[in-house]
Amino acid sequence: MAVKVLVSDGIAPEGMEALRAAEGVEVTDGTGWSREELLARIGEYHGLIVRSATKVDAELIEAARSLQVIGRAGVGVDNVDLAAATRRGIVVINSPEGNTVSTAEHTLAMMLALARRIPQAYVSLVREGKWERSRFVGTQLFGKTLGVIGLGRIGSEVAQRAVALGMKVLAYDPLVNEERAKRVGVTLATIEEICKAADFITVHTPLIRETEGLIGRREFDLMKPGVYVINCARGGIIDEAALYDAIKSGKVAGAALDVFAQEPPKENPLLTLEQVIATPHLGASTHEAQVSVAVDVVRSVVRALAGEPVKYAVNAPALRAAGVDGLAPYLKLAERLGHFFTSVFGGNFDRLEVVYRGDAGRFDEEALTSALLKGMLEHMLHGTVNYVNARYLAEERQMRIAVTKEGAGATVSNSITVLGRLGERVRQVSGIVAGGQRPVITDIDGYAVHVATEGRVLVAYNVDRPGIIGKVGTLLGEYGINIAFMQVGRKEIGSYAVMVLGIDNPLDDEILQRLRGISDLRDVRLVEWPRG
Repeated sequence: MAVKVLVSDGIAPEGMEALRAAEGVEVTDGTGWSREELLARIGEYHGLIVRSATKVDAELIEAARSLQVIGRAGVGVDNVDLAAATRRGIVVINSPEGNTVSTAEHTLAMMLALARRIPQAYVSLVREGKWERSRFVGTQLFGKTLGVIGLGRIGSEVAQRAVALGMKVLAYDPLVNEERAKRVGVTLATIEEICKAADFITVHTPLIRETEGLIGRREFDLMKPGVYVINCARGGIIDEAALYDAIKSGKVAGAALDVFAQEPPKENPLLTLEQVIATPHLGASTHEAQVSVAVDVVRSVVRALAGEPVKYAVNAPALRAAGVDGLAPYLKLAERLGHFFTSVFGGNFDRLEVVYRGDAGRFDEEALTSALLKGMLEHMLHGTVNYVNARYLAEERQMRIAVTKEGAGATVSNSITVLGRLGERVRQVSGIVAGGQRPVITDIDGYAVHVATEGRVLVAYNVDRPGIIGKVGTLLGEYGINIAFMQVGRKEIGSYAVMVLGIDNPLDDEILQRLRGISDLRDVRLVEWPRG
């Protein structure tokens, strides 16, 4: 029996051709349907393909009694109720790779236009009839330093093209190791190092809590006078008010913006500045990109309807192994350990080692390791990671993982341990399932603790001497931050200890910076556990 696929938003003709050519698929073009007709007829379809116009909300999903997969021809899935789809067991797929080259090329076009002041010169010549060669003296890219913040698909493409232009490229990405950086042709650096050294800075990260306002007043203060800033990723990564002030002060020579915190931008003061050039979110707006995302999502939808794995499932369909008795708590433990590991230690390791001991060792290691990788990557890549694609994304980031098992026995704990190695540096975290259900962290870098994996926790290392805990508590009290619990693990008196504090309130960057300024306290990290 054929599966029925409805296309409710217009996609490139090449995508429709690929869909109609798929064996066993009956295609309906519903691009002219009203909302009422869509609600009335969606129940008969197994697959739905949309762009951004169709609102796939809880009401539509409730009416879609036969729906198995939703395909979004593009990256963003803001128009899809992911929670409702996941509850119904509907796989949601997007196509993030199709616009990679187009967005990278747009970034380079913006950077070149910014450096040579092309839009301003055009207005002067064509609109105003002036011939002002001396007014529009630009700067060349050859020999300059480009800072790339975010070295994923698009960031890597931008970096490689910049290298070809003769630029030196510094890159920041907490999940990229030296080997991948060398392959791309860049030098890894911190955000602070990039701000201090770069002549041009471009951002290519997702917009999540950790990256909102990533480039703000502090970062602009660190930059060289005359720096140029480009954002073709997501509005909000760069603090727009801080950017405006940095341009007005002369610190920033110019900015090229394809995205804004509010789109379309309404009375945005940045658009009043001659030093700013802007486009209306055109990064993916090429014919080739639209064809690519359409064909990609069609192929993925057809694969999903055939029961085959897909690369970019946005939500997390249940693992087949999840039905194994007793596995679910260990899946949750693995995911929470992965989340903790990258939150506290980052992702820049040559090698990761995972040890499943006792009861944890009797389960499917593929399922557990997928859960671990999902936890490691999810809070950094935001919304693109699940049990289906976690391994693929880890491999894309050159994350090497070795897995070992230790069987049950009197001397073997029922635990999972994650170790990261970078040269001689080794970081580790271990955990158990307490009471048969509750994931608990029991070891951080060899320091014994007992920490529930829920809520918010502060993790820091400190010199084991009187007064440190009091300083931390006093500072948090100044800001009205309530401490729910506190644990300290140490190996010997007077050496270093690890401090873990459960807190009830959110922390902003100001509080974290003040904590990091306390003497004898180092590596202060905030971990926010996902709900559920």
